[in-house]
Amino acid sequence: MKELEKYINHRHSLLFLDLEGTQFSHEMIAIGAVKVDLRKDMTIKKYHKGYYSLVKAKNRVGKVVVELTSITDEQVKKNGKPFRVVISDLKKYLGRDFTKTLFVTFGSHDLRILAQSLAYNLDAPKDDVQLMIKHSFDLGEFISTFVKDENNNTYSLANMLKVFGVDFKGTQHNAYADALNLAYLYDAMLKNRDIMKVEYKKVLAKYRHLPSPIQGVIAKLSNGENVTPEDFDHLVEESLK
Repeated sequence: MKELEKYINHRHSLLFLDLEGTQFSHEMIAIGAVKVDLRKDMTIKKYHKGYYSLVKAKNRVGKVVVELTSITDEQVKKNGKPFRVVISDLKKYLGRDFTKTLFVTFGSHDLRILAQSLAYNLDAPKDDVQLMIKHSFDLGEFISTFVKDENNNTYSLANMLKVFGVDFKGTQHNAYADALNLAYLYDAMLKNRDIMKVEYKKVLAKYRHLPSPIQGVIAKLSNGENVTPEDFDHLVEESLK
């Protein structure tokens, strides 16, 4: 995919990242990360052993997040690592690839969690966190350009996987499971171009910001109809009435 090549930019590895945060302060309470090595065609060649940790937060987890993640204040206090230590662990996990890695997320909320965690932890390595934010890639936003639900809305990670015939492995809202399944989605997207093609045609047919004649042509083509110059001329006339 040429569009994807712009983001991968000849990298040999990626880090799929998922973060869980507190309900109100959006501080990190859990991190899951999976490094992968890529082939030349950008598909995944190797999955490395992942990294997971609970993270200490300055503020309470919050009832909604506890219900969603099963992570409690007691667990974070007892088993969580300081944010600065987690960032240090992640650097060790990636080794020399830390400054070269693209940090892949599903949605932008993970970046907010990184920024908020840095704001609450002034002893954390600011340059390293900012590098992660700068070198991030929102796979959810990227793939939603080509694949959306019947109402033209963005799928969840689990439902996006279903589009490509992949079952979610593990427990949703577990940071490690979410990171690993994000890697599965990335690979499925590249290995199922036919599905991407079918889904993208559906998205194009529903595109609301195209001029109506163009939208009409795309709708006909998406339905398997032939469009002649006369058909196009008719659609232009209709739009001018």
